[in-house]
Amino acid sequence: MRVYYFQAPSPKPRMEHVRADLLQLMDTKHVFYITNDGRNSLDVPQDELEALAKTGGSMLDNMDALVIEGSTPDADVGYLLAYAMSLKKPTLYLYDKDIANKGVLKYLGSRQIPAHIKVQSYSGSSVVGITEKYLTELLSSEAAGQPTIKFTFRITPQIEQYLQQKAKKTGMSKADFLRKKIEEDIIGKEKK
Repeated sequence: MRVYYFQAPSPKPRMEHVRADLLQLMDTKHVFYITNDGRNSLDVPQDELEALAKTGGSMLDNMDALVIEGSTPDADVGYLLAYAMSLKKPTLYLYDKDIANKGVLKYLGSRQIPAHIKVQSYSGSSVVGITEKYLTELLSSEAAGQPTIKFTFRITPQIEQYLQQKAKKTGMSKADFLRKKIEEDIIGKEKK
């Protein structure tokens, strides 16, 4: 699993401890991560990251989930939440309940936050336990074979019509129909 970790710079030393603890947790759980300051466990060379940025690509597109520590106000938090909402990326938004500023959350009502975005307050070292529980849930859903990887596949209008008919007959989405066919007809036959 690949996680993008964001934490705005803060003058408070305890926020650096939060960052260090969460990155150590991800290392322990063998979760590949990239941080907003360029640190990564993917061993992606800096020149590759710069080339990706020049072409307009984003490492965010290659991430399975986001973890945002939002205690310190930062404009990027709003962007990341909007990105996560639009692409339905699983996201954990953390904030220290001892800090009065709730940042982006004060503008969102609980009804506006989608289910794939978990908002959790923490105090002290409880941030590690909360994040560990979240990552464990994500890893178990990934192990259960739930689709998480997007793949662009261009098809002809005739194939599109065929898929619409098959999806309608089977009561499945086009993507589910194709996944089932790949698993049964291609992977299943190769296993035999």
